[in-house]
Amino acid sequence: IAPGVMLDCMVGAHNGARNLTTGVVTFDPLAKLPYHTHTFAESITLLSGEAVVEVEGRMYQMNPLDNVTVPRGVAHSARNTSRQDEASFHIVLASSEPDRTWVDTFFSRRSMAQRSYMQPGGERYTHSADAERYEPGPNASFIDFFNAELIPGLEMSGGYGEFGQGGRLPAHLHDFDESICIPTGDATCMVEGRRYQLGNLATALQPRGRVHYFINETPESMSMLWAYAGPMPERLVVDGACADVAGVAWD
Repeated sequence: IAPGVMLDCMVGAHNGARNLTTGVVTFDPLAKLPYHTHTFAESITLLSGEAVVEVEGRMYQMNPLDNVTVPRGVAHSARNTSRQDEASFHIVLASSEPDRTWVDTFFSRRSMAQRSYMQPGGERYTHSADAERYEPGPNASFIDFFNAELIPGLEMSGGYGEFGQGGRLPAHLHDFDESICIPTGDATCMVEGRRYQLGNLATALQPRGRVHYFINETPESMSMLWAYAGPMPERLVVDGACADVAGVAWD
Protein backbone atom coordinates (compact mmCIF):
# COMPACT_ATOMS: atom_id res chain seq x y z
CA ILE A 1 0.00 0.00 0.00
CA ALA A 2 3.16 2.17 0.13
CA PRO A 3 6.89 1.43 -0.32
CA GLY A 4 7.88 -1.01 2.41
CA VAL A 5 4.32 -1.24 3.78
CA MET A 6 2.39 -4.49 3.18
CA LEU A 7 -1.25 -5.25 4.01
CA ASP A 8 -2.34 -8.83 4.66
CA CYS A 9 -6.13 -8.58 4.42
CA MET A 10 -7.93 -10.99 6.75
CA VAL A 11 -11.58 -9.94 6.51
CA GLY A 12 -13.17 -7.94 3.71
CA ALA A 13 -15.08 -8.08 0.46
CA HIS A 14 -12.98 -11.06 -0.68
CA ASN A 15 -14.66 -13.31 1.92
CA GLY A 16 -18.07 -11.68 1.96
CA ALA A 17 -17.74 -9.22 4.85
CA ARG A 18 -20.17 -6.31 4.89
CA ASN A 19 -19.05 -2.82 5.98
CA LEU A 20 -15.84 -4.21 7.49
CA THR A 21 -12.22 -4.81 6.51
CA THR A 22 -9.50 -6.04 8.88
CA GLY A 23 -5.91 -7.08 8.41
CA VAL A 24 -2.30 -6.92 9.51
CA VAL A 25 -0.03 -4.19 8.13
CA THR A 26 3.73 -4.78 8.25
CA PHE A 27 6.22 -1.90 7.97
CA ASP A 28 9.82 -2.44 6.95
CA PRO A 29 12.42 -0.61 9.09
CA LEU A 30 11.86 3.18 8.77
CA ALA A 31 8.98 2.65 6.32
CA LYS A 32 6.19 5.23 6.36
CA LEU A 33 2.57 5.41 5.24
CA PRO A 34 2.07 9.10 4.34
CA TYR A 35 -0.79 11.29 5.49
CA HIS A 36 -4.16 10.31 4.09
CA THR A 37 -7.88 10.32 4.85
CA HIS A 38 -10.75 7.86 4.48
CA THR A 39 -14.50 8.29 4.06
CA PHE A 40 -14.89 5.82 6.95
CA ALA A 41 -13.29 5.25 10.36
CA GLU A 42 -10.04 3.35 10.93
CA SER A 43 -8.66 1.62 14.03
CA ILE A 44 -4.89 1.07 14.36
CA THR A 45 -3.40 -1.22 17.03
CA LEU A 46 0.33 -1.85 17.33
CA LEU A 47 1.11 -5.57 17.51
CA SER A 48 4.90 -5.51 17.55
CA GLY A 49 7.85 -3.21 17.03
CA GLU A 50 8.32 0.54 17.49
CA ALA A 51 6.05 3.00 15.72
CA VAL A 52 4.51 6.46 15.71
CA VAL A 53 0.99 7.22 14.54
CA GLU A 54 0.33 10.86 13.64
CA VAL A 55 -3.09 12.50 13.47
CA GLU A 56 -3.07 16.08 12.12
CA GLY A 57 0.37 16.59 13.69
CA ARG A 58 -0.36 14.94 17.02
CA MET A 59 2.29 12.24 17.42
CA TYR A 60 1.51 9.10 19.43
CA GLN A 61 4.49 6.91 20.36
CA MET A 62 2.87 3.49 20.31
CA ASN A 63 3.50 0.60 22.67
CA PRO A 64 2.27 -2.90 21.74
CA LEU A 65 -1.53 -3.06 22.15
CA ASP A 66 -1.91 0.73 22.15
CA ASN A 67 -4.68 1.84 19.80
CA VAL A 68 -5.51 4.96 17.80
CA THR A 69 -8.96 5.19 16.24
CA VAL A 70 -9.48 7.89 13.61
CA PRO A 71 -12.93 9.06 12.46
CA ARG A 72 -13.76 9.55 8.79
CA GLY A 73 -12.14 12.55 7.11
CA VAL A 74 -9.34 13.04 9.68
CA ALA A 75 -5.80 13.00 8.23
CA HIS A 76 -3.35 10.50 9.71
CA SER A 77 -0.10 8.68 9.00
CA ALA A 78 2.09 5.96 10.52
CA ARG A 79 5.77 5.09 10.48
CA ASN A 80 8.17 2.48 11.81
CA THR A 81 10.78 4.25 13.94
CA SER A 82 13.19 1.30 14.12
CA ARG A 83 16.20 1.10 11.81
CA GLN A 84 16.48 -2.68 12.21
CA ASP A 85 13.15 -4.31 12.99
CA GLU A 86 9.76 -4.55 11.34
CA ALA A 87 6.65 -3.11 12.98
CA SER A 88 3.19 -4.59 12.57
CA PHE A 89 -0.30 -3.23 13.16
CA HIS A 90 -3.77 -4.72 13.28
CA ILE A 91 -6.13 -2.42 11.39
CA VAL A 92 -9.92 -2.17 11.16
CA LEU A 93 -11.73 -0.19 8.46
CA ALA A 94 -15.47 0.52 8.58
CA SER A 95 -15.92 -0.39 4.90
CA SER A 96 -15.72 -3.52 2.79
CA GLU A 97 -14.43 -1.43 -0.15
CA PRO A 98 -11.63 0.64 1.42
CA ASP A 99 -9.75 3.39 -0.35
CA ARG A 100 -7.77 6.46 0.70
CA THR A 101 -7.04 10.02 -0.37
CA TRP A 102 -3.46 11.23 0.03
CA VAL A 103 -3.06 14.53 1.90
CA ASP A 104 -0.30 17.11 1.28
CA THR A 105 -1.33 19.50 4.08
CA PHE A 106 1.41 20.61 6.50
CA PHE A 107 0.69 19.88 10.16
CA SER A 108 2.71 21.32 13.05
CA ARG A 109 3.94 18.33 15.03
CA ARG A 110 3.76 17.82 18.78
CA SER A 111 4.42 14.71 20.85
CA MET A 112 1.49 13.45 22.90
CA ALA A 113 1.77 12.02 26.40
CA GLN A 114 1.56 8.24 26.78
CA ARG A 115 -1.82 8.20 28.46
CA SER A 116 -5.28 7.56 27.05
CA TYR A 117 -6.65 10.66 25.34
CA MET A 118 -9.66 11.82 23.31
CA GLN A 119 -9.18 14.68 20.84
CA PRO A 120 -12.46 16.64 20.59
CA GLY A 121 -13.90 15.93 17.15
CA GLY A 122 -10.92 13.74 16.30
CA GLU A 123 -9.06 10.61 17.27
CA ARG A 124 -9.12 8.50 20.41
CA TYR A 125 -5.83 7.12 21.75
CA THR A 126 -5.99 4.15 24.12
CA HIS A 127 -2.83 3.52 26.13
CA SER A 128 -3.25 -0.12 27.09
CA ALA A 129 -1.34 0.28 30.37
CA ASP A 130 -3.96 2.65 31.84
CA ALA A 131 -7.08 1.59 29.93
CA GLU A 132 -10.29 0.69 31.75
CA ARG A 133 -11.02 -3.05 31.72
CA TYR A 134 -14.18 -5.08 32.30
CA GLU A 135 -15.19 -8.76 32.44
CA PRO A 136 -17.61 -9.89 29.71
CA GLY A 137 -17.41 -13.53 30.82
CA PRO A 138 -15.61 -15.84 33.27
CA ASN A 139 -11.82 -15.43 33.34
CA ALA A 140 -11.92 -12.82 30.56
CA SER A 141 -10.81 -9.18 30.59
CA PHE A 142 -11.71 -6.68 27.84
CA ILE A 143 -10.77 -3.14 26.79
CA ASP A 144 -13.11 -1.17 24.52
CA PHE A 145 -11.00 0.71 21.96
CA PHE A 146 -13.77 2.31 19.90
CA ASN A 147 -17.53 2.62 19.59
CA ALA A 148 -20.13 5.35 19.08
CA GLU A 149 -20.32 6.05 22.81
CA LEU A 150 -16.57 6.65 23.07
CA ILE A 151 -16.36 8.49 19.71
CA PRO A 152 -19.72 10.06 18.77
CA GLY A 153 -20.81 9.22 15.24
CA LEU A 154 -18.43 6.29 14.82
CA GLU A 155 -19.85 3.54 12.61
CA MET A 156 -17.99 0.55 14.11
CA SER A 157 -16.99 -0.85 17.51
CA GLY A 158 -14.26 -3.08 18.87
CA GLY A 159 -11.45 -3.70 21.31
CA TYR A 160 -9.04 -6.14 22.89
CA GLY A 161 -9.62 -9.16 25.12
CA GLU A 162 -7.52 -11.51 27.24
CA PHE A 163 -8.65 -15.00 28.30
CA GLY A 164 -7.13 -17.14 31.03
CA GLN A 165 -7.53 -20.92 31.12
CA GLY A 166 -11.22 -21.68 30.68
CA GLY A 167 -11.98 -18.04 29.86
CA ARG A 168 -14.88 -17.68 27.45
CA LEU A 169 -17.83 -15.68 26.25
CA PRO A 170 -21.41 -16.98 26.27
CA ALA A 171 -22.95 -18.23 23.03
CA HIS A 172 -24.29 -15.19 21.19
CA LEU A 173 -25.03 -13.58 17.85
CA HIS A 174 -24.92 -10.08 16.36
CA ASP A 175 -26.97 -8.03 13.90
CA PHE A 176 -23.76 -7.20 11.97
CA ASP A 177 -20.57 -8.89 10.79
CA GLU A 178 -17.67 -9.42 13.20
CA SER A 179 -13.91 -9.98 12.81
CA ILE A 180 -11.95 -11.78 15.55
CA CYS A 181 -8.13 -11.96 15.35
CA ILE A 182 -6.07 -14.09 17.77
CA PRO A 183 -2.62 -12.46 18.25
CA THR A 184 -1.40 -14.71 21.09
CA GLY A 185 -2.29 -18.12 22.46
CA ASP A 186 -4.72 -20.65 21.02
CA ALA A 187 -8.47 -20.12 20.78
CA THR A 188 -11.33 -22.51 20.17
CA CYS A 189 -14.23 -21.07 18.22
CA MET A 190 -17.61 -22.80 18.12
CA VAL A 191 -20.08 -21.83 15.39
CA GLU A 192 -23.38 -23.75 15.26
CA GLY A 193 -21.71 -27.14 15.79
CA ARG A 194 -18.51 -26.39 13.85
CA ARG A 195 -15.26 -26.25 15.82
CA TYR A 196 -12.24 -24.16 14.77
CA GLN A 197 -8.76 -23.68 16.29
CA LEU A 198 -7.15 -20.26 15.83
CA GLY A 199 -3.80 -18.73 16.76
CA ASN A 200 -0.83 -16.80 15.36
CA LEU A 201 -3.00 -13.91 14.05
CA ALA A 202 -5.55 -16.24 12.45
CA THR A 203 -8.82 -14.35 12.00
CA ALA A 204 -12.43 -15.48 11.97
CA LEU A 205 -15.25 -13.72 10.13
CA GLN A 206 -18.56 -14.22 11.93
CA PRO A 207 -21.32 -13.16 9.54
CA ARG A 208 -24.42 -11.45 10.85
CA GLY A 209 -26.73 -13.86 12.70
CA ARG A 210 -24.30 -16.76 13.24
CA VAL A 211 -24.32 -18.16 16.80
CA HIS A 212 -20.78 -18.50 18.16
CA TYR A 213 -18.43 -18.19 21.10
CA PHE A 214 -14.70 -18.31 21.83
CA ILE A 215 -13.03 -20.21 24.67
CA ASN A 216 -9.46 -20.74 25.84
CA GLU A 217 -9.03 -24.46 26.51
CA THR A 218 -5.28 -24.26 27.18
CA PRO A 219 -3.24 -23.42 30.31
CA GLU A 220 -1.66 -20.43 28.53
CA SER A 221 -3.32 -17.03 28.14
CA MET A 222 -5.06 -16.17 24.88
CA SER A 223 -5.83 -12.75 23.41
CA MET A 224 -8.15 -11.39 20.73
CA LEU A 225 -8.74 -8.22 18.76
CA TRP A 226 -12.42 -7.98 17.86
CA ALA A 227 -14.28 -5.57 15.60
CA TYR A 228 -17.97 -5.18 14.81
CA ALA A 229 -19.50 -3.60 11.71
CA GLY A 230 -21.92 -1.82 14.05
CA PRO A 231 -21.58 1.31 16.21
CA MET A 232 -22.04 -0.42 19.58
CA PRO A 233 -20.89 -3.86 20.85
CA GLU A 234 -24.40 -5.29 21.10
CA ARG A 235 -25.01 -9.03 21.24
CA LEU A 236 -27.91 -11.40 21.82
CA VAL A 237 -26.96 -14.16 24.28
CA VAL A 238 -28.54 -17.57 23.57
CA ASP A 239 -28.39 -21.11 24.93
CA GLY A 240 -24.94 -22.68 24.57
CA ALA A 241 -26.33 -25.63 22.61
CA CYS A 242 -27.06 -23.25 19.73
CA ALA A 243 -23.30 -22.92 19.20
CA ASP A 244 -22.22 -26.41 20.29
CA VAL A 245 -24.67 -28.58 18.35
CA ALA A 246 -25.34 -28.40 14.61
CA GLY A 247 -28.92 -27.62 13.68
CA VAL A 248 -30.05 -26.43 17.11
CA ALA A 249 -29.74 -22.67 16.51
CA TRP A 250 -32.60 -22.40 14.04
CA ASP A 251 -34.83 -25.33 15.02
